[in-house]
Amino acid sequence: MMEKNNPLVLLNNAGYSEKAVRLLDQQLNFGTIEQSDITVQHQSDCGDTLILYIKCDKLRIIDAKYEYIGCRGLEAVASAVTEMIKGKTMLEASQIDFQDVLTFLEGIPPSKYECIHLALNTLRKGIKAFL
Repeated sequence: MMEKNNPLVLLNNAGYSEKAVRLLDQQLNFGTIEQSDITVQHQSDCGDTLILYIKCDKLRIIDAKYEYIGCRGLEAVASAVTEMIKGKTMLEASQIDFQDVLTFLEGIPPSKYECIHLALNTLRKGIKAFL
């Protein structure tokens, strides 16, 4: 059993689902891709910044990673979005919406919903520039 002051327990108590906490603990897809086909950076009004790195095989996404400056909510969302887009075509990835990400994460605090919008705006900006 984890201690109650463990950061992961605190995140869970703050409204992050078990799945979101696992993504944060694993830092799934955090990092860069050398010679990525898409590198896109976008900043939200709150100042958080997300950088997505996407590797494609024609129009199918074969790998995706992220870096960020911001909160743990953005990290969880970026991890989820990069995982969700792997194996999808550019069109399929561009159609992922807010509810898809929230469902994938199984819940994050409502105060972090803006992070989902930041991640999706960054993704769409990158796909648009690529196409």
